Amino acid sequence: EDREGNPVISFDKAEQKKNWEKIVENCEEGSIIQGRVRSKVKGGLNVSIGVDSFMPASQIDVQAPKNLDQYVGQTYDFKVIKINLDRKNIVVSRRELIEEQRMDNRRTLLAEVKPGDTRRGQVKNITDYGAFVDLDGLDGLLHITDMSWGRIQHPSEMLKQGEEVEVMIIEIDRERERVSLGLKQLQDNPWDRIEDRFPIGSTVKGKVVNLVPYGAFIEIEEGVEGLVHVTELSWTKRISKPSEILRIGEEVEAVVLGIQKEEQKILSLIHI
Repeated sequence: EDREGNPVISFDKAEQKKNWEKIVENCEEGSIIQGRVRSKVKGGLNVSIGVDSFMPASQIDVQAPKNLDQYVGQTYDFKVIKINLDRKNIVVSRRELIEEQRMDNRRTLLAEVKPGDTRRGQVKNITDYGAFVDLDGLDGLLHITDMSWGRIQHPSEMLKQGEEVEVMIIEIDRERERVSLGLKQLQDNPWDRIEDRFPIGSTVKGKVVNLVPYGAFIEIEEGVEGLVHVTELSWTKRISKPSEILRIGEEVEAVVLGIQKEEQKILSLIHI
């Protein structure tokens, strides 16, 4: 009753009581039920499945999201993971359904894909040696050496976490559920028809990309480098190390002395 003695009634609580009885009768742990996210609460979300239930932040998605507000008002399927009859408390999960779907997708992809296929995926993680790309449930490794025909120091130069990319399937290990991916394979190999573009005796321009004790590496186009041996750096004076006359990033001219196409690594050059 209120202060005047009038009875205070609640339609919402009546509905909650009626729905709770229905939920307990027809729903059990592990069952799937549709619900609507009502609000953000401490530690997770309040989800209405006829009665209020709780979804911890760790159970919202495969990776716990930073912004929970984006889910408020949205309707999803949920998996009931715990029912406490004494406290009239229900805990639900969206993550478990997503993981089950991803597992099904992974099995399907492993059965269907073959080397040479292309797929779109999302960059999941970046390491010093490459990037892991999520192909809708199947994680593939994109090694740094398969990212570009050119020289890169770190995968973050080409990719960022969360980015959508198209990749080629290079190798599949179905037993270990591992897939190797390629990015540069989607582009023409710069070493194809190399003799036509850079015939022996021709003059080329390039950029110094690395200096080593025995010479300098010159990039004459993306993915194609030539080595100027230290003995070929100067006609007039003895050079003990390339850094005496060259610096990284410098533009230089050189003459093509030879091509090692099989290795796809080195053009022999002479500095002019």
